[in-house]
Amino acid sequence: MVDIRKQQYEAHLATVPYFDLYKIYSGRPPISAPQMHQLRVQMATAQSAYQRGIDEDWKNSLQRYPEVLDYYFNLVEFKLPGEKSVAVQEPVFGGRVDPEMKRRESKGRKGMPPMQPPPMPGGAFMMPPPGGPYRMAGPGPGQMM
Repeated sequence: MVDIRKQQYEAHLATVPYFDLYKIYSGRPPISAPQMHQLRVQMATAQSAYQRGIDEDWKNSLQRYPEVLDYYFNLVEFKLPGEKSVAVQEPVFGGRVDPEMKRRESKGRKGMPPMQPPPMPGGAFMMPPPGGPYRMAGPGPGQMM
């Protein structure tokens, strides 16, 4: 869509008198002030028509957005198990746990010391000195020497 609009815009500018001179002389063609004014008015008209076309294309795209979403969401196949399925009648939350394994884990943890959190990265180096943060010598911000 953008390419079509851009081609239409360039075709419109090609019909504007003195536009070729405007391009050749980098925006300062050797024409009179009234002709230059007319050229700029026609260029602004072409630019506004181009912008209106882009806005219209954008609006049309947004209006099609629900249709596009429906298309892509309908590509997904979603099936639930039936009411008589074992997964529905006897759901497993958090995975199956062997009762024997659970008993062994609880016996093994009784004599162990409590777990400590891991040390912070940087350790003591990350803490400010006891007197507060370091201060640099010299004037403060915004002050001159």
